[in-house]
Amino acid sequence: MGIFLLLVYNLLAPAIALCYAALFLLSPRRGLLGNLRKELAERLALSLPSLPERSIWVHAASLGEVRAVKPLVPLLRGLAPSGGILITSSTSSGRSEALELTPHAVLLPLDSYPMMRRFISAARPELLVIAETELWPNLICAAGAAGVPVVLVNARISPRTLSFYRFLYPVARLLFSNVSRICAQSRGDLERFSMLPVPGSKLALTGNLKHDQVADEAKGADEIRIFLERAGWKEKRIFCAGSTHPEEEDIILDAFLKLRRAVPDARLILAPRHPESSSSSAEKLRKRGLALQEWSRRADAASAPDCLLLDKTGLLAGMYAFSELVFVGGTLDDTGGHNVLEPSAFSRPVLFGPNTRNTRDGAAALLEKGGGFTVRTADELADAAIRLFKTPSAMAQAGAASRAALVSLQGATRSTMEKLAEFLPPRPLR
Repeated sequence: MGIFLLLVYNLLAPAIALCYAALFLLSPRRGLLGNLRKELAERLALSLPSLPERSIWVHAASLGEVRAVKPLVPLLRGLAPSGGILITSSTSSGRSEALELTPHAVLLPLDSYPMMRRFISAARPELLVIAETELWPNLICAAGAAGVPVVLVNARISPRTLSFYRFLYPVARLLFSNVSRICAQSRGDLERFSMLPVPGSKLALTGNLKHDQVADEAKGADEIRIFLERAGWKEKRIFCAGSTHPEEEDIILDAFLKLRRAVPDARLILAPRHPESSSSSAEKLRKRGLALQEWSRRADAASAPDCLLLDKTGLLAGMYAFSELVFVGGTLDDTGGHNVLEPSAFSRPVLFGPNTRNTRDGAAALLEKGGGFTVRTADELADAAIRLFKTPSAMAQAGAASRAALVSLQGATRSTMEKLAEFLPPRPLR
């Protein structure tokens, strides 16, 4: 039955891909399809990788997943029989990030069995490492058919996805029969995987790799410092809302207006999760009468802006370092939250909404230690910010607790590498 359903999925795959592309064209992120014509050769497995024999293949869906596996790559290179590492991603931004880790970084072909089989035949990997939730049926089944061990790292599965696979039990049984090991990022994920047709011997709790890669490195610190001085923000109280989504920005801006009435020196850094949608964020700021400065146009910076709109990736950690208090987005809509522990590297208290399913352990640790606070409305967000800004001792105590929460969850890289080493022969001495 599972093979029959996989066949049906393959027959429908072209129509599914076209529908997905059409929906993407209608979304605010349509600009990311601008390179589609150039990418077709890779997406259709017409451009095939040339690698040393017996390389290790890492698949990370997008920018966030590539960054999550970053600590593993140099360690895997030391274990690879040939020393070669292939990284595939589903997005061009993910591939660009992966090119900083290996010269062999390409886009993953569409999930069609013939395309995946052709790609795997060209790559000839010794091991396939898949990050987080990328359970593409043809990718995993084609790898299994080729005798390539498949290990899921930083693996997570939501209750909704669990229900889907339990409903399509034959597909789940076929899929997970081709998976050699699942390294779950949390105990809840481990328990959900155990409810699927996965033998207990394949399951391991290794922790979240993203907690290990959170570091107190403020990229672009000099540029940010210069901006703050030019904008007159050097002595201001900076509140940063990072990785925000359009659906929650109205709440954040309403909260900031209330915060400004109580703390006149407060200033806002707004960092949309997807910078290509920053034009709509700018319009919301203008409608509220807030003077804004876009990071990309900081050369002609306005005097004393109320808000800095970060319309570029890669600088968010630096913005956290120069802020006093941080809200992490994707938690007031249905996204499920982004990494709430990133501000903790700089000992910053963290505010977040109730939807933290994608960062459950981090949110729980912050709440337990007292370094994080859940907010649901604009008033709750503003009141929490006002309390911390007006009580320096509470701000300092929450910042220290935030850092302690991060430290308590680190160590996943070592645990994950121990599991991956089981599927690789010792590298011969040279």
